[in-house]
Amino acid sequence: MKRGKPSPRPWLTAARGGRYATSVKRLELTRIRTCKRCGRGSAEFASADGDRLVVPLDPVRTRQLTGGAIAGDVPSLTDVVLERLAAANVVPSEIVLDIVDGKLCGLVSLGGTDGDVVACTADEAVALALRGDIRLYASEDALAATRPPAPKRAGGTGGTGTIH
Repeated sequence: MKRGKPSPRPWLTAARGGRYATSVKRLELTRIRTCKRCGRGSAEFASADGDRLVVPLDPVRTRQLTGGAIAGDVPSLTDVVLERLAAANVVPSEIVLDIVDGKLCGLVSLGGTDGDVVACTADEAVALALRGDIRLYASEDALAATRPPAPKRAGGTGGTGTIH
């Protein structure tokens, strides 16, 4: 397994004419689900052409993104990072969910087309995108690897109130 800094991806930046490379698709949040039993959640996204991507979230991140209190008046790390980046005039321009070393992760483009690309976990990428109002994309590899399985029961609702 290769470790270290991920190589910048050419599709993190806009292609000519303001269009994005075909190897990524823009995602929009459709919903955040929470397991009634354990509190873990998932953020569900869809592309304009109907592709779906589901990102697992830990219980704390799920509460953060659904507006629940985490630790009283203590700000979340996501909010502090976004504030500090803004204060330093470093604005994340886009986030791409991709498969790196067989795992779903986020690649955050800082400072436009010539900026740095930094890696983070997929749930950190989702939090940054949602809390910072940053465009979120997924690579074809990420969409293929994370397609939800077919429902086990026709017309079922999940039965137990769990999402996993």
